[in-house]
Amino acid sequence: MTGGGIGSSVSGATEGGDGHAYPEIEKRYTHVRARIHRLFDEPPGDDRLAFGIQAFLAAVVLLNTVTVVIYTVPWLEEEYWLPLNGIMTACLLVFTIEYVVRLWACTSAPTLAARTTYRIQYASSFYMIIDLVSIVPLVFPLFFPRDFALLRAFRLLSIFKLGRYARKSQSLALLKRVVMRKREIFTLMVFFLVFVILFSSTIMYLVEHQAQPEKFSSIPAAIWWSMMTVTTVGYGDIYPVTPLGQSIASLFTLGGVLLLALPSAILASGFIEERHKQGESGLGIPLEREIEMLEKVGHLHEKGVISEKELEEYRHTIRILAGKKG
Repeated sequence: MTGGGIGSSVSGATEGGDGHAYPEIEKRYTHVRARIHRLFDEPPGDDRLAFGIQAFLAAVVLLNTVTVVIYTVPWLEEEYWLPLNGIMTACLLVFTIEYVVRLWACTSAPTLAARTTYRIQYASSFYMIIDLVSIVPLVFPLFFPRDFALLRAFRLLSIFKLGRYARKSQSLALLKRVVMRKREIFTLMVFFLVFVILFSSTIMYLVEHQAQPEKFSSIPAAIWWSMMTVTTVGYGDIYPVTPLGQSIASLFTLGGVLLLALPSAILASGFIEERHKQGESGLGIPLEREIEMLEKVGHLHEKGVISEKELEEYRHTIRILAGKKG
């Protein structure tokens, strides 16, 4: 029925010469492609279809991850290799379809050269590379039929697809903003942590080398002890035996506890400041998110997906969401 309707429209345009059928079909095609792109890459929060698609893909990613993890257990692999391989193959087929659809729907540029250029750029993005790597095991046996170790490694890489569905979390976005605001403090703390590790390993090498020449044989060997002590992990494979060494180690252990407690306090204060700032400014969405949304609608306008009037409407809506006057 649909094919006949399109055929009739095209025929009418050809025979009647009204010249409106082809632009109408192209407009619908562009609209469908833009709609699919939004469903996969920029899903609206209140769209049930987008929520269903994202939930289904997330469930497939989770199922594939659980199956890959279970597959590494030797007796489970031997006993249930057929259903486990079937589940992983089905998941990889879903990932392949998702990858192709994302690549097809990412652009509505008017020329083939422009679409090809943009698709290459889109395929080179971080998450699309992860998507591509995750579907490699589907065709891997065709090129390397006996290299099972490498195949297992590629299957494990598909776990990283979980990151695609966590990247849009509001909590992670908030954490990113806090870290960026406090990056100078964190950089100074990392520098100070490296200094403490080098200093403590040097001191412990000088104190313990004569008593334990096989364990504290060099400063690099003492660095292992220092990292385990300062981070309070303490594997117990290397430890001081002299009274002076034990006393110094106790001080460095206490210093490590205090040093590692600082990032938690900084993050907590950063979260409080960020929440307080958003509450005082009355912003419905943070400034970074507003800029990102404005750039996306501008990009859609450049590709011809939305008109100038629609662009202004989207900008007005974004400003309203941000609590600003349009």
